[in-house]
Amino acid sequence: MDECLASTLDTAVLERLEYLDRLVAKSDEPSRASLAKTEITRLADAWRALLKLHAPNEHGRCSECSGWLRPRRHPCTVWSTAHQHLIAAEGSLAAGVGRHAAVTGGPTAATLAAS
Repeated sequence: MDECLASTLDTAVLERLEYLDRLVAKSDEPSRASLAKTEITRLADAWRALLKLHAPNEHGRCSECSGWLRPRRHPCTVWSTAHQHLIAAEGSLAAGVGRHAAVTGGPTAATLAAS
């Protein structure tokens, strides 16, 4: 992907997230309720699409994260991040998850999959 296009996409996505943060922080209750009706569905759809891309293949590997020389087991960091932000209680996971957990003492991907 062209660097200019990538930068434009990055900026657009980050600006949208900042906009949503501002709306939530500064809007009145009816406006937040209206926002929730549309944006929660859009964000849930985005997570589903991203997780579908990172679903395990027939070998139990993440096709998106795996390279020819480095296959990545499922769950990959995308699934671990989804679990951390959507399922786990806030602050319940250490910074290190997945392959870095052994170094930091945090939960491993196997621990996350078992929960």
